[in-house]
Amino acid sequence: MRTPAYLVHDPILFKEMAIKDFDHFTDHVTEITVEHDPLLARSLFFTNGARWRHHRSGLSPAFTGSKIRNMFALVAKSAGDAMDRLVVSSRGKSFTMELRDLYSKLGNDAMTSISFGVEVDSLTDPENEFFLKGKRLAKVDGLPGLKLLMTTILPGLFKFLRLGVLYKDVNEFYLEAVSTNIRYREQNYIKRPDFIHLLLQARKNQLNTEQSEDDELQSAGFSTAETHRVESQKESTTTEKLQWHDIDITAAAVSFFFGGIESTTTLLCFTSYELAVNPDIQARLQIEVDNARRELVDGKTPTYEVLQKMKYLDMVVTEALRRWAPFGLTNRRCTKDYTFTNTDGTRVTIERGLNVSIPLKAFHLDEKFFPDPLRFDPERFADPNLINQDAYVPFGTGLRNCIGSRLALMQAKCI
Repeated sequence: MRTPAYLVHDPILFKEMAIKDFDHFTDHVTEITVEHDPLLARSLFFTNGARWRHHRSGLSPAFTGSKIRNMFALVAKSAGDAMDRLVVSSRGKSFTMELRDLYSKLGNDAMTSISFGVEVDSLTDPENEFFLKGKRLAKVDGLPGLKLLMTTILPGLFKFLRLGVLYKDVNEFYLEAVSTNIRYREQNYIKRPDFIHLLLQARKNQLNTEQSEDDELQSAGFSTAETHRVESQKESTTTEKLQWHDIDITAAAVSFFFGGIESTTTLLCFTSYELAVNPDIQARLQIEVDNARRELVDGKTPTYEVLQKMKYLDMVVTEALRRWAPFGLTNRRCTKDYTFTNTDGTRVTIERGLNVSIPLKAFHLDEKFFPDPLRFDPERFADPNLINQDAYVPFGTGLRNCIGSRLALMQAKCI
Protein backbone atom coordinates (compact mmCIF):
# COMPACT_ATOMS: atom_id res chain seq x y z
CA MET A 1 0.00 0.00 0.00
CA ARG A 2 2.53 2.53 -1.32
CA THR A 3 5.40 1.43 0.95
CA PRO A 4 8.50 0.86 -1.23
CA ALA A 5 9.85 -2.67 -1.14
CA TYR A 6 12.69 -4.56 -2.79
CA LEU A 7 12.54 -7.96 -4.48
CA VAL A 8 15.75 -9.99 -4.22
CA HIS A 9 15.94 -12.42 -7.13
CA ASP A 10 19.63 -13.32 -6.71
CA PRO A 11 20.14 -16.20 -4.22
CA ILE A 12 23.74 -15.12 -3.53
CA LEU A 13 22.59 -11.65 -2.47
CA PHE A 14 19.92 -13.22 -0.27
CA LYS A 15 22.56 -15.40 1.37
CA GLU A 16 24.74 -12.36 2.06
CA MET A 17 21.78 -10.54 3.60
CA ALA A 18 20.84 -13.56 5.68
CA ILE A 19 24.32 -14.42 6.99
CA LYS A 20 27.24 -12.03 6.43
CA ASP A 21 25.12 -8.86 6.62
CA PHE A 22 22.46 -10.24 8.94
CA ASP A 23 22.71 -7.27 11.32
CA HIS A 24 21.05 -5.16 8.57
CA PHE A 25 18.11 -7.60 8.20
CA THR A 26 17.38 -9.08 11.62
CA ASP A 27 13.59 -8.62 11.59
CA HIS A 28 10.58 -9.94 9.72
CA VAL A 29 8.04 -7.50 8.31
CA THR A 30 4.99 -8.53 10.33
CA GLU A 31 4.03 -6.51 13.40
CA ILE A 32 1.96 -8.35 15.99
CA THR A 33 1.61 -7.20 19.60
CA VAL A 34 1.66 -9.44 22.67
CA GLU A 35 -1.36 -7.54 24.00
CA HIS A 36 -3.64 -8.73 21.20
CA ASP A 37 -1.88 -11.93 20.10
CA PRO A 38 -0.23 -13.26 23.29
CA LEU A 39 0.87 -16.57 21.71
CA LEU A 40 1.54 -15.70 18.08
CA ALA A 41 3.51 -12.56 18.94
CA ARG A 42 5.83 -14.65 21.12
CA SER A 43 6.52 -17.30 18.46
CA LEU A 44 9.89 -17.19 16.70
CA PHE A 45 8.59 -16.22 13.27
CA PHE A 46 6.72 -13.14 14.51
CA THR A 47 9.27 -12.06 17.12
CA ASN A 48 11.92 -9.44 16.41
CA GLY A 49 14.80 -7.70 18.16
CA ALA A 50 16.13 -8.77 21.55
CA ARG A 51 13.18 -11.09 22.23
CA TRP A 52 13.89 -13.04 19.01
CA ARG A 53 17.60 -13.37 19.85
CA HIS A 54 16.78 -14.61 23.35
CA HIS A 55 14.23 -17.18 22.20
CA ARG A 56 16.21 -18.38 19.18
CA SER A 57 19.40 -18.91 21.18
CA GLY A 58 17.40 -20.60 23.94
CA LEU A 59 15.45 -22.89 21.60
CA SER A 60 18.25 -23.95 19.24
CA PRO A 61 19.47 -26.77 21.55
CA ALA A 62 15.95 -28.28 21.42
CA PHE A 63 16.35 -28.97 17.69
CA THR A 64 19.69 -30.75 17.60
CA GLY A 65 19.92 -34.16 15.95
CA SER A 66 19.93 -36.07 19.24
CA LYS A 67 16.85 -34.24 20.56
CA ILE A 68 14.93 -34.95 17.34
CA ARG A 69 16.04 -38.58 17.45
CA ASN A 70 14.70 -38.86 21.01
CA MET A 71 11.33 -37.57 19.82
CA PHE A 72 11.26 -39.95 16.88
CA ALA A 73 9.74 -42.81 18.89
CA LEU A 74 6.71 -40.62 19.69
CA VAL A 75 6.21 -39.73 16.02
CA ALA A 76 6.71 -43.34 14.86
CA LYS A 77 4.20 -44.62 17.42
CA SER A 78 1.64 -41.99 16.44
CA ALA A 79 2.00 -42.69 12.71
CA GLY A 80 2.08 -46.47 13.21
CA ASP A 81 -1.06 -46.49 15.35
CA ALA A 82 -2.85 -44.38 12.72
CA MET A 83 -1.81 -46.78 9.93
CA ASP A 84 -3.14 -49.73 11.94
CA ARG A 85 -6.48 -47.96 12.37
CA LEU A 86 -6.64 -47.25 8.62
CA VAL A 87 -6.08 -50.94 7.88
CA VAL A 88 -8.91 -51.91 10.24
CA SER A 89 -11.21 -49.28 8.70
CA SER A 90 -10.60 -50.58 5.19
CA ARG A 91 -11.21 -54.29 5.85
CA GLY A 92 -14.07 -55.66 3.80
CA LYS A 93 -15.07 -52.30 2.37
CA SER A 94 -13.87 -49.46 0.23
CA PHE A 95 -13.83 -45.90 1.48
CA THR A 96 -12.62 -42.53 0.31
CA MET A 97 -10.65 -40.03 2.36
CA GLU A 98 -9.48 -36.57 1.38
CA LEU A 99 -5.68 -36.80 1.46
CA ARG A 100 -5.07 -33.39 3.00
CA ASP A 101 -7.56 -34.18 5.75
CA LEU A 102 -5.78 -37.49 6.42
CA TYR A 103 -2.32 -35.93 6.62
CA SER A 104 -3.68 -33.09 8.73
CA LYS A 105 -5.01 -35.61 11.26
CA LEU A 106 -1.78 -37.60 11.25
CA GLY A 107 0.20 -34.40 11.73
CA ASN A 108 -2.13 -33.18 14.47
CA ASP A 109 -1.74 -36.39 16.46
CA ALA A 110 2.05 -36.48 16.09
CA MET A 111 2.55 -32.80 16.89
CA THR A 112 0.07 -32.87 19.80
CA SER A 113 2.16 -35.67 21.26
CA ILE A 114 5.56 -34.02 20.88
CA SER A 115 4.43 -30.40 21.38
CA PHE A 116 1.93 -30.77 24.25
CA GLY A 117 2.62 -34.23 25.65
CA VAL A 118 -0.94 -35.43 24.96
CA GLU A 119 -1.93 -38.58 23.03
CA VAL A 120 -4.97 -38.13 20.75
CA ASP A 121 -6.59 -40.15 17.95
CA SER A 122 -8.02 -37.79 15.34
CA LEU A 123 -8.79 -40.55 12.82
CA THR A 124 -11.42 -42.29 14.95
CA ASP A 125 -12.19 -39.28 17.15
CA PRO A 126 -12.13 -36.21 14.87
CA GLU A 127 -14.12 -34.25 17.46
CA ASN A 128 -11.36 -34.32 20.07
CA GLU A 129 -10.63 -30.85 21.39
CA PHE A 130 -6.98 -30.76 20.35
CA PHE A 131 -7.88 -31.48 16.73
CA LEU A 132 -10.75 -28.98 16.64
CA LYS A 133 -8.65 -26.26 18.26
CA GLY A 134 -5.70 -27.23 16.04
CA LYS A 135 -7.85 -26.65 12.93
CA ARG A 136 -8.76 -23.18 14.20
CA LEU A 137 -5.13 -22.48 15.06
CA ALA A 138 -3.86 -23.53 11.64
CA LYS A 139 -6.67 -21.81 9.69
CA VAL A 140 -4.95 -19.62 7.09
CA ASP A 141 -8.00 -18.73 4.98
CA GLY A 142 -11.08 -16.66 5.75
CA LEU A 143 -10.86 -13.98 8.44
CA PRO A 144 -7.63 -15.27 10.11
CA GLY A 145 -5.90 -15.37 6.73
CA LEU A 146 -7.03 -11.83 5.93
CA LYS A 147 -5.76 -10.56 9.28
CA LEU A 148 -2.45 -12.38 8.81
CA LEU A 149 -2.09 -10.74 5.40
CA MET A 150 -2.78 -7.35 6.97
CA THR A 151 0.16 -7.82 9.37
CA THR A 152 2.44 -7.79 6.31
CA ILE A 153 0.88 -5.32 3.86
CA LEU A 154 -0.91 -2.99 6.32
CA PRO A 155 0.94 -3.44 9.62
CA GLY A 156 0.25 0.11 10.77
CA LEU A 157 -3.51 -0.22 10.25
CA PHE A 158 -3.53 -3.68 11.83
CA LYS A 159 -1.79 -2.29 14.91
CA PHE A 160 -4.06 0.79 15.02
CA LEU A 161 -7.22 -1.35 14.93
CA ARG A 162 -5.83 -3.41 17.85
CA LEU A 163 -6.62 -6.68 16.07
CA GLY A 164 -5.50 -10.19 16.96
CA VAL A 165 -4.85 -12.96 14.41
CA LEU A 166 -5.72 -16.00 16.54
CA TYR A 167 -9.15 -16.62 18.01
CA LYS A 168 -9.38 -15.78 21.72
CA ASP A 169 -10.65 -19.25 22.65
CA VAL A 170 -7.65 -20.83 20.87
CA ASN A 171 -5.21 -18.72 22.92
CA GLU A 172 -7.01 -19.59 26.16
CA PHE A 173 -7.26 -23.32 25.36
CA TYR A 174 -3.55 -23.83 24.67
CA LEU A 175 -2.39 -21.69 27.57
CA GLU A 176 -4.56 -23.66 29.97
CA ALA A 177 -3.56 -27.02 28.44
CA VAL A 178 0.18 -26.31 28.66
CA SER A 179 0.03 -24.72 32.13
CA THR A 180 -1.91 -27.74 33.46
CA ASN A 181 0.56 -30.11 31.81
CA ILE A 182 3.54 -28.27 33.32
CA ARG A 183 2.05 -28.36 36.84
CA TYR A 184 1.25 -32.08 36.53
CA ARG A 185 4.77 -32.93 35.38
CA GLU A 186 6.46 -30.90 38.07
CA GLN A 187 4.26 -32.37 40.82
CA ASN A 188 4.77 -35.96 39.61
CA TYR A 189 8.40 -35.68 38.41
CA ILE A 190 7.44 -36.80 34.90
CA LYS A 191 10.03 -36.73 32.10
CA ARG A 192 8.98 -37.28 28.49
CA PRO A 193 11.11 -36.71 25.35
CA ASP A 194 8.98 -33.88 23.97
CA PHE A 195 9.05 -30.10 23.64
CA ILE A 196 7.40 -29.36 26.98
CA HIS A 197 10.23 -31.21 28.73
CA LEU A 198 12.88 -29.39 26.67
CA LEU A 199 11.28 -25.99 27.28
CA LEU A 200 11.14 -26.66 31.01
CA GLN A 201 14.86 -27.41 30.81
CA ALA A 202 15.34 -24.07 29.01
CA ARG A 203 13.48 -22.35 31.87
CA LYS A 204 16.01 -23.83 34.31
CA ASN A 205 19.00 -23.06 32.01
CA GLN A 206 19.61 -26.80 31.67
CA LEU A 207 19.03 -27.10 27.91
CA ASN A 208 22.37 -27.55 26.18
CA THR A 209 23.66 -28.69 22.82
CA GLU A 210 25.49 -32.00 22.88
CA GLN A 211 29.09 -31.45 21.85
CA SER A 212 29.66 -34.99 20.58
CA GLU A 213 27.05 -35.10 17.84
CA ASP A 214 28.41 -36.37 14.54
CA ASP A 215 27.53 -34.97 11.11
CA GLU A 216 25.20 -37.87 10.31
CA LEU A 217 23.10 -37.21 13.39
CA GLN A 218 23.03 -33.46 12.77
CA SER A 219 21.68 -33.95 9.24
CA ALA A 220 18.12 -35.09 8.61
CA GLY A 221 18.79 -35.15 4.86
CA PHE A 222 19.95 -32.84 2.09
CA SER A 223 17.25 -30.25 2.89
CA THR A 224 18.32 -29.75 6.51
CA ALA A 225 18.75 -26.04 7.22
CA GLU A 226 22.24 -25.16 8.38
CA THR A 227 22.57 -24.36 12.07
CA HIS A 228 23.86 -20.88 12.89
CA ARG A 229 24.77 -19.76 16.37
CA VAL A 230 22.69 -16.82 17.57
CA GLU A 231 23.99 -14.92 20.55
CA SER A 232 21.39 -13.65 23.01
CA GLN A 233 21.89 -9.98 23.72
CA LYS A 234 23.24 -9.48 27.24
CA GLU A 235 21.40 -6.23 27.76
CA SER A 236 17.76 -6.34 26.73
CA THR A 237 16.14 -3.18 25.41
CA THR A 238 12.77 -4.40 26.65
CA THR A 239 11.53 -3.40 30.06
CA GLU A 240 10.82 -6.94 31.21
CA LYS A 241 13.51 -9.52 31.76
CA LEU A 242 13.18 -12.24 29.13
CA GLN A 243 12.45 -15.52 30.88
CA TRP A 244 10.57 -18.71 30.05
CA HIS A 245 7.18 -18.12 31.65
CA ASP A 246 4.29 -20.53 31.02
CA ILE A 247 3.00 -18.29 28.24
CA ASP A 248 6.41 -18.30 26.51
CA ILE A 249 6.54 -22.10 26.69
CA THR A 250 2.99 -22.28 25.34
CA ALA A 251 3.82 -19.90 22.49
CA ALA A 252 6.87 -21.94 21.52
CA ALA A 253 4.91 -25.21 21.61
CA VAL A 254 2.06 -23.67 19.59
CA SER A 255 4.46 -22.36 16.93
CA PHE A 256 6.09 -25.81 16.60
CA PHE A 257 2.61 -27.33 16.39
CA PHE A 258 1.45 -24.93 13.67
CA GLY A 259 4.66 -25.24 11.65
CA GLY A 260 4.76 -29.00 12.01
CA ILE A 261 1.20 -29.51 10.76
CA GLU A 262 0.90 -27.00 7.92
CA SER A 263 4.30 -27.40 6.26
CA THR A 264 4.42 -31.18 6.67
CA THR A 265 0.86 -31.67 5.42
CA THR A 266 1.61 -29.59 2.33
CA LEU A 267 4.84 -31.50 1.70
CA LEU A 268 3.14 -34.89 2.09
CA CYS A 269 0.23 -33.99 -0.21
CA PHE A 270 2.46 -32.84 -3.06
CA THR A 271 4.84 -35.77 -2.59
CA SER A 272 1.91 -38.20 -2.77
CA TYR A 273 0.65 -36.43 -5.88
CA GLU A 274 4.02 -36.70 -7.62
CA LEU A 275 4.36 -40.38 -6.67
CA ALA A 276 0.89 -41.01 -8.12
CA VAL A 277 1.64 -39.38 -11.49
CA ASN A 278 5.19 -40.82 -11.66
CA PRO A 279 4.70 -44.58 -11.09
CA ASP A 280 8.33 -45.36 -11.94
CA ILE A 281 9.50 -43.13 -9.09
CA GLN A 282 6.89 -44.63 -6.78
CA ALA A 283 8.03 -48.18 -7.65
CA ARG A 284 11.68 -47.35 -6.92
CA LEU A 285 10.79 -45.76 -3.60
CA GLN A 286 8.64 -48.77 -2.69
CA ILE A 287 11.64 -51.05 -3.27
CA GLU A 288 13.73 -48.97 -0.89
CA VAL A 289 10.95 -49.02 1.73
CA ASP A 290 10.62 -52.81 1.43
CA ASN A 291 14.37 -53.26 1.78
CA ALA A 292 14.45 -50.99 4.82
CA ARG A 293 11.65 -52.97 6.47
CA ARG A 294 13.83 -56.09 6.47
CA GLU A 295 16.14 -54.33 8.94
CA LEU A 296 13.33 -53.65 11.41
CA VAL A 297 12.47 -55.81 14.41
CA ASP A 298 8.73 -55.85 13.73
CA GLY A 299 9.01 -55.28 9.98
CA LYS A 300 7.10 -52.01 9.99
CA THR A 301 8.13 -49.48 12.68
CA PRO A 302 11.13 -47.48 11.40
CA THR A 303 14.01 -46.38 13.58
CA TYR A 304 15.64 -42.98 13.22
CA GLU A 305 18.86 -44.61 12.03
CA VAL A 306 17.11 -46.66 9.32
CA LEU A 307 15.29 -43.55 8.11
CA GLN A 308 18.59 -41.70 7.81
CA LYS A 309 20.00 -44.42 5.54
CA MET A 310 17.17 -44.19 3.00
CA LYS A 311 18.86 -42.13 0.29
CA TYR A 312 16.14 -42.34 -2.36
CA LEU A 313 13.44 -41.34 0.14
CA ASP A 314 15.56 -38.29 0.93
CA MET A 315 15.92 -37.53 -2.81
CA VAL A 316 12.13 -37.74 -3.30
CA VAL A 317 11.38 -35.47 -0.33
CA THR A 318 14.14 -33.05 -1.36
CA GLU A 319 12.76 -32.75 -4.89
CA ALA A 320 9.20 -32.30 -3.56
CA LEU A 321 10.45 -29.39 -1.44
CA ARG A 322 12.09 -27.89 -4.51
CA ARG A 323 9.14 -28.31 -6.86
CA TRP A 324 6.43 -27.44 -4.32
CA ALA A 325 8.05 -25.27 -1.64
CA PRO A 326 5.53 -25.04 1.27
CA PHE A 327 6.58 -21.43 1.87
CA GLY A 328 7.28 -19.79 -1.48
CA LEU A 329 8.03 -16.31 -0.17
CA THR A 330 9.78 -14.88 2.85
CA ASN A 331 10.62 -11.33 3.91
CA ARG A 332 12.95 -9.15 5.94
CA ARG A 333 12.83 -5.58 7.19
CA CYS A 334 15.95 -3.47 6.77
CA THR A 335 17.01 -2.46 10.30
CA LYS A 336 19.87 -0.17 9.22
CA ASP A 337 20.87 1.30 5.84
CA TYR A 338 22.37 -1.32 3.53
CA THR A 339 24.42 -0.55 0.40
CA PHE A 340 25.48 -3.14 -2.17
CA THR A 341 26.54 -3.38 -5.81
CA ASN A 342 23.72 -4.51 -8.10
CA THR A 343 24.24 -6.93 -10.99
CA ASP A 344 24.39 -4.03 -13.47
CA GLY A 345 27.23 -2.42 -11.49
CA THR A 346 25.17 0.35 -9.89
CA ARG A 347 25.27 1.02 -6.16
CA VAL A 348 21.96 0.50 -4.39
CA THR A 349 21.06 1.58 -0.87
CA ILE A 350 18.14 -0.01 0.95
CA GLU A 351 17.08 2.45 3.62
CA ARG A 352 16.28 1.51 7.20
CA GLY A 353 12.63 0.57 7.64
CA LEU A 354 12.01 -0.63 4.08
CA ASN A 355 10.90 -4.15 3.30
CA VAL A 356 12.63 -6.86 1.31
CA SER A 357 10.83 -9.86 -0.25
CA ILE A 358 12.67 -13.06 -1.15
CA PRO A 359 10.84 -15.37 -3.61
CA LEU A 360 12.21 -18.77 -2.56
CA LYS A 361 9.91 -20.55 -5.01
CA ALA A 362 11.35 -18.50 -7.90
CA PHE A 363 14.86 -19.75 -7.07
CA HIS A 364 13.63 -23.34 -7.16
CA LEU A 365 11.86 -22.93 -10.50
CA ASP A 366 14.65 -21.02 -12.26
CA GLU A 367 16.10 -23.06 -15.12
CA LYS A 368 19.50 -21.42 -14.56
CA PHE A 369 19.74 -23.40 -11.34
CA PHE A 370 17.47 -26.39 -12.06
CA PRO A 371 17.16 -27.43 -15.73
CA ASP A 372 13.61 -28.35 -16.80
CA PRO A 373 12.39 -27.03 -13.44
CA LEU A 374 8.73 -28.11 -13.73
CA ARG A 375 9.70 -31.78 -14.08
CA PHE A 376 9.68 -33.84 -10.88
CA ASP A 377 13.05 -35.56 -10.91
CA PRO A 378 14.58 -36.86 -7.65
CA GLU A 379 17.71 -37.82 -9.61
CA ARG A 380 18.72 -34.14 -9.54
CA PHE A 381 19.88 -34.78 -5.99
CA ALA A 382 21.77 -38.03 -6.62
CA ASP A 383 25.00 -36.03 -6.39
CA PRO A 384 24.59 -33.07 -3.98
CA ASN A 385 27.84 -31.57 -5.27
CA LEU A 386 26.11 -30.75 -8.55
CA ILE A 387 23.40 -28.66 -6.86
CA ASN A 388 23.61 -24.90 -6.49
CA GLN A 389 22.98 -24.91 -2.76
CA ASP A 390 22.54 -21.12 -2.64
CA ALA A 391 19.44 -21.52 -4.82
CA TYR A 392 17.95 -24.44 -2.87
CA VAL A 393 16.34 -22.88 0.21
CA PRO A 394 13.08 -24.68 1.17
CA PHE A 395 13.62 -23.72 4.82
CA GLY A 396 15.22 -20.36 4.13
CA THR A 397 18.84 -19.61 4.91
CA GLY A 398 20.93 -17.79 7.47
CA LEU A 399 20.23 -16.99 11.09
CA ARG A 400 16.46 -16.70 10.59
CA ASN A 401 16.05 -19.95 8.70
CA CYS A 402 13.47 -22.50 9.85
CA ILE A 403 14.56 -23.86 13.22
CA GLY A 404 12.40 -26.96 12.77
CA SER A 405 13.73 -28.34 9.47
CA ARG A 406 14.98 -31.57 11.08
CA LEU A 407 11.62 -32.12 12.76
CA ALA A 408 9.64 -31.50 9.54
CA LEU A 409 11.85 -33.86 7.52
CA MET A 410 11.78 -36.57 10.18
CA GLN A 411 8.00 -36.40 10.52
CA ALA A 412 7.31 -36.42 6.76
CA LYS A 413 9.68 -39.33 6.08
CA CYS A 414 8.27 -41.32 8.99
CA ILE A 415 4.68 -40.94 7.76
